[in-house]
Amino acid sequence: MAHAQANPGISWRELSPQPLILLSGSEDYLASRAFELLRSQAAVREDIQHTRLDAAKYEPGELLLATSSSLFSSANLVEVHELAHMNEYFLKDALAYLKDQAPENVLIMHHSGGTRGKKLLDAIKAAGALIVNCQPVKKDAEKIDFVQAEFKSAKRRITNDAVKALVAAVGNSLAELGSSCSQLIQDTTGTIDQDMVDKYYGGRVEATAFKVADAAISGNAVLALRTLRHSLSTGTDPIPIVATLAMKVRQIAKVAGVNEPAASLASELGMAPWQVQQAQQQARGWKRGDLALCVEEIANTDRMVKGGSRSPGYALEHAIMFIAGKAPRR
Repeated sequence: MAHAQANPGISWRELSPQPLILLSGSEDYLASRAFELLRSQAAVREDIQHTRLDAAKYEPGELLLATSSSLFSSANLVEVHELAHMNEYFLKDALAYLKDQAPENVLIMHHSGGTRGKKLLDAIKAAGALIVNCQPVKKDAEKIDFVQAEFKSAKRRITNDAVKALVAAVGNSLAELGSSCSQLIQDTTGTIDQDMVDKYYGGRVEATAFKVADAAISGNAVLALRTLRHSLSTGTDPIPIVATLAMKVRQIAKVAGVNEPAASLASELGMAPWQVQQAQQQARGWKRGDLALCVEEIANTDRMVKGGSRSPGYALEHAIMFIAGKAPRR
């Protein structure tokens, strides 16, 4: 699968019916969107029959039956799932089909990764299959692109701050991020801004952690403490809040005093360009010595919230007060 990753293929959003399609990658959510899109495109035709096959539980002859013409259809849409766990029956029938394809059909298969089925994957690519990228989306910049594309596709406008807030709140799971985009699109009207995202998802621990950290770094101890106490009172674990605080302070320390464009610094620092820009703005006025002291304070707080203190909440409040006290006066 190394070759597929080096040349991951097109986005699922560009997908259109083709005789042979390979969804390559372990992000099941992207694969599900690709299958869904192709189904909706095929649904406009009355003469196409849809069949779903499981390559792991495949019985001999199923593919031949699914790809054959009938009295009720002149073409077939055949989905094949679990290609990475295919059995020998499917391998044999699929290799035979590739040697004698029916061009009016659409055969779409998902391989989530691994070495099983390499012989078939090589044959699929040699047969000229359209490769669709279903690799995991891990970087924040990629998640931001995903959200922007979701709203663009729905012909809805969302502000940059709202996009970042949404990724911060629900970005751990791409499926959840996609579902959140859909909910905002369906439940709201007009331009979606950060206040709207906060209304729906502001109570999430990820969103809360960023609010606490940003307020402390900007010197707004009152807002940081108020947000923190509300969060802790509703059962939020302090550990991810400390982790976010540490990440934000480290990002500021990385860019402090460095006068280079965000785009050139991003890859060097392993950050998204927007993260570099935000850190550069927050770094203004900070002294390196104070940042070093904040890093030490957070490290000590991390130890305390993980069992080193009887009152993790108090330890976190102390850290926030310390950081806000070191923050430059704007």
